[in-house]
Amino acid sequence: MVFGIVYVSVTARHRQRMAMIDKGMDPGNLMDREVPMRGLRNGLFLLGIGLGLLFGHFMEKAMYGHLPVSEEDYPLPYFICVLVFGGAALIAHHLIVRRKQQG
Repeated sequence: MVFGIVYVSVTARHRQRMAMIDKGMDPGNLMDREVPMRGLRNGLFLLGIGLGLLFGHFMEKAMYGHLPVSEEDYPLPYFICVLVFGGAALIAHHLIVRRKQQG
């Protein structure tokens, strides 16, 4: 299944580039137009995931730390915090890029 996904994505990208060449466009600039400031986006997203895991740990201890069997794992706070902080990081990236493009 992974091979199929990779194959479809590679062939779709190849077809897109060939269509651009046929229309006289330069496919070399395609990467720059796709995601501006890709490094910033990835860095903010990984920072958001790390903060989400940290706050998920704190939430797990606050919510389930008082139970007598505290050796059990409760993954729900981790999932919630990773999604919230990861989404917040992507929103922050969008706002930074939009502000930079406006001037």
